[in-house]
Amino acid sequence: MQCCKIGSFLSFLVAFLVTITASAQLNIKVGYTGGFTKAPVLNSIVSNFNQKFTQVNPEGKLDDGLDEVRSLHGLEIGLRYRLNRVGFELSWHNMSDKSDVFGVTNDKVNFQDKWFTSLTEYSLGIENYFGHFGYGAAFGYRTVRIKTDIAGITKKKRLVTDESGLASKVYLIFQFPGDKVGIAFKPYVQIPIKNLDVSDFDQELNVQLDNSYIAQVSAK
Repeated sequence: MQCCKIGSFLSFLVAFLVTITASAQLNIKVGYTGGFTKAPVLNSIVSNFNQKFTQVNPEGKLDDGLDEVRSLHGLEIGLRYRLNRVGFELSWHNMSDKSDVFGVTNDKVNFQDKWFTSLTEYSLGIENYFGHFGYGAAFGYRTVRIKTDIAGITKKKRLVTDESGLASKVYLIFQFPGDKVGIAFKPYVQIPIKNLDVSDFDQELNVQLDNSYIAQVSAK
């Protein structure tokens, strides 16, 4: 079983906060979030596939190799309840990335494959504020999904990997409140509590080059 730390994210969030009440403030959060990750197991699978393609097809050509997953980005929404210097935040976000691989086999047949990676998370956090600054910590449940295209169908994708696990994150807060709408910047680091199994992706990707391929089995 290949286990992947799709995390240890160095990430950022730019959020707009809409005030609902004026006493103990309840805010709606809508923002853009992005993250950078090493994902060593996942990216080693991608790198090995690109190398193996050229080895298996010495008379062919790899025009555009599959890209490693280095960053993801997407939408984050949530609610924040603030009472004086303390706040509680419930959030949902979805970040994604995609990559294509194009090549020509030894038989001069075009090879094309598309992959889509997404990371969805629900989290609950607690924050502390000092004027325009603050810090916080959150505990969340995240799901990584890896999909591929379906030959002959352009708008549908086939799910290959669907793995979930717990994660935590710590972050800083830089906020600029307004009468109705404010803006906040939240750089954060996410630390996975559970590694995520990507062996199905490994199997699905590499069996295209070797029908006898069996994804490596390893302990967490």
